[in-house]
Amino acid sequence: MNKLNILVFPCGSENAREIYQALRYSVHINKVIGASSVSDHGEFRFEHYLGDLPNIDSDEFDDRFLALLESHQIDLVFATHDSVALKLALLAQKKRFNLVNGDAVTAQVTRSKSQTYKLFDDCDWTPRRYETAESITSWPVLIKPDGGQGGKGISIVNDSGQLQHELSKLVDPLIVEYLPGEEITVDCFTDRHRHLVWAGPRSRERVRAGISMRSGLVDCDAEIADIVNTINNRLLLRGPWFVQLKKDDAGKWKLLEISCRIAGTMVFQRARGINFPLMAVHDYLGRNIDALPVKYISQIDRAIHTMSRIDIDIDHLYVDLDDTLIINGQPTPAVMALIYQYRAAGKQIYLITRHASDPRKTLQEAAISASLFNDIIHLNDSTQKKSEYIQRNSLFIDNHFPERRDVAERENVVALDVDAIEFLLR
Repeated sequence: MNKLNILVFPCGSENAREIYQALRYSVHINKVIGASSVSDHGEFRFEHYLGDLPNIDSDEFDDRFLALLESHQIDLVFATHDSVALKLALLAQKKRFNLVNGDAVTAQVTRSKSQTYKLFDDCDWTPRRYETAESITSWPVLIKPDGGQGGKGISIVNDSGQLQHELSKLVDPLIVEYLPGEEITVDCFTDRHRHLVWAGPRSRERVRAGISMRSGLVDCDAEIADIVNTINNRLLLRGPWFVQLKKDDAGKWKLLEISCRIAGTMVFQRARGINFPLMAVHDYLGRNIDALPVKYISQIDRAIHTMSRIDIDIDHLYVDLDDTLIINGQPTPAVMALIYQYRAAGKQIYLITRHASDPRKTLQEAAISASLFNDIIHLNDSTQKKSEYIQRNSLFIDNHFPERRDVAERENVVALDVDAIEFLLR
């Protein structure tokens, strides 16, 4: 089986991270490559990163992007921003590369709220729109940009004077009815046969910068199912997409927006066993797919994830034993993860310890294989310094501050405590 090269562009966002996490261990994937036009978190997250693409509005973009696809033998592309999805869909229409949810008409419609609402104007779940202040029948109303996303540029307006002020601040503004009720996202997946494989509503219980940080399970009732099935029937969708809905003052669901890409908090579905990016890969490979949700997981909560970058090339990893590799008789998960990460990268790994007894026996008791280490350095003389054994271009992990301080004085050596390991894990 030929393994696939996947491109994620742009790669610095939360939904780009979700695609990477969802695909990184798949046996069907050769590389998950992140690309970006700006310096962003993708540099830290993606093992394979390309950071010099022009902006999508640049005259050079098309040629540079197509050259990237060819030089890196890209099989499938994920777009992570609505404007990028539209740009790539139009380009794919001419140059024939494989873009998840790459229909150009669908990308055009979903990028514009006015076009979206027009397509579903005959549906009672499409919000009322107003052309002028005189046509408004009920206050307050909502002002939003036609091409906006993530709640940006939205304001609640209570009278005609405020309306004119808010309209002047936006390009292509829309005036729509105010929806005071509950808001949800419905994560959906459509296969190559246009079959709606999955529709999973989730709550938006805590939102930051338009991103849902806590989500819980919501029942996909007949009202929600009718909305997403109607959307699926009228738009040419293939792959993951999502819908945001909000209740009006009568408790009926109304459409906010449709997006034909991965959402960052689709991680909620993956936590329940529904891996949308991997489903897109299987669909691309021509395989029939099914969804098997875990019924005992009903809520997730998210937080900011921080990563750091070491500015020197690390060739060697040195790890202390007591209260570092093993704490309270058990392996420290973060340290074990770092060891395996560096082992996979071909680094030399050493255990360096002043352990009171045989370190190999202690490793065995903790179910840690001594074969993980290129060497076990056991210091029996209390006057010996660990720094004497540390080579250049090394990372040294030890919970004991005096040991770290001594080692840190060496050139091209990084000395860290156990708590800092999380910033190095991919």
